[in-house]
Amino acid sequence: MAFKNSNELSLHLQQYQLDYYTKGNALKVHVLLTELMPTIEFENEKFALEFSKRCEYLKSVESLTDIRDYSNKFAENLLKIILLLNSSTLSTNLG
Repeated sequence: MAFKNSNELSLHLQQYQLDYYTKGNALKVHVLLTELMPTIEFENEKFALEFSKRCEYLKSVESLTDIRDYSNKFAENLLKIILLLNSSTLSTNLG
């Protein structure tokens, strides 16, 4: 999937905020962001490291069996990722 800019990517990710309870969504977001990671440029290294860490958390969220834990952790990490993307730019289109 190609995105013109980080705002467009954020809008796409916000669609996942409509459904935190569907298992598999955290992994879908993780895969998407992993593919796009080389094109995302942050204002500073701290933001880049936090973004990378949050993406990895999404992958680990998928292994949670309790749906309440799953939804809480997915929501927390997705929100932080979206906020981090507000301080980023996409250097090229992939997808």
